[in-house]
Amino acid sequence: MTREETVAHWLKGSSDAVEVARLAHGAGKYALTLFNCHLAVEKALKAAFIAEHDREPPPTHNLGMIAGQLTSIRISDDDRTALAELTDYAVAARYDDPNWAERQATEEATQQWLARTEQLLTLLQP
Repeated sequence: MTREETVAHWLKGSSDAVEVARLAHGAGKYALTLFNCHLAVEKALKAAFIAEHDREPPPTHNLGMIAGQLTSIRISDDDRTALAELTDYAVAARYDDPNWAERQATEEATQQWLARTEQLLTLLQP
């Protein structure tokens, strides 16, 4: 694949993940919503990394770590905080922590995270 094709592949994955997040939210699957918000942003960050560096992205799910390696996108402190929170949510969702889910994976919180994810994805678009 060319770099452009690889970037397009990662961006398609990002788009698919945010669509799954919306569907999960509508079905009341709030931990899954947050997990897919993280996945959507991770794939968009990795697309940006490939576009900028023309090599494979780092094998990490830490959104802040990936974002820290990008110079072509200006990421605010608020955005970095959001990336750190999404990273934490993905870990909690992956390991199915019921206490976390009860506190954080709520309808209202996930609605806010869907909106925040859309903002982050807009920032990361090439």
